[in-house]
Amino acid sequence: MSNKQSRVPFGAALLGILTLLLLFETGAFAQTQVKDPLKLCKDVPAYQELKTQRLEAAQKAQADGKPVTFNEAGTKQKFERYDTAYCGQDGYPHLITSGQLDRAGDFLIPSVLFLWIAGALGWAGRLYLAESKGPEDEIIIDLPKAIKCLLLGLIWPVQAIPELISGKIRVPEDRVTISPR
Repeated sequence: MSNKQSRVPFGAALLGILTLLLLFETGAFAQTQVKDPLKLCKDVPAYQELKTQRLEAAQKAQADGKPVTFNEAGTKQKFERYDTAYCGQDGYPHLITSGQLDRAGDFLIPSVLFLWIAGALGWAGRLYLAESKGPEDEIIIDLPKAIKCLLLGLIWPVQAIPELISGKIRVPEDRVTISPR
């Protein structure tokens, strides 16, 4: 396969991603399209009622001597954070996934962190298999080599981009095994 052919899917994928980003609806527009738009939790009566019920129940359980892991300061701090979240009419906070940067801590940061960790583990496995001397290394893990591969896997985007651009990341078709069906 030539280098030019291997760049076509990458270019098409990049064009598709850019198109999706440009056509993506913002959260402000999405809020106008729903029947009951979300409001700040501190402005939703159902949330205030839930908050009061939970605090009173925990305080009552603690006063009755029941074994509870109740930290009043921590619980109040949790509800202060929820006060800035968006709630529906049910009083429960909803996750905003529209790409609003002021809500990045709710969804964007955890999802990017998940993808980075998953990529690091995959890249570490790929490095380990590339450096292995055969099935023996796959059955009995060579711990120093595995730790080295895991640490190198943490910077996988830096290693993946040049390989993706050069086409080295793709394996020739004759090296891909086909499982029996």
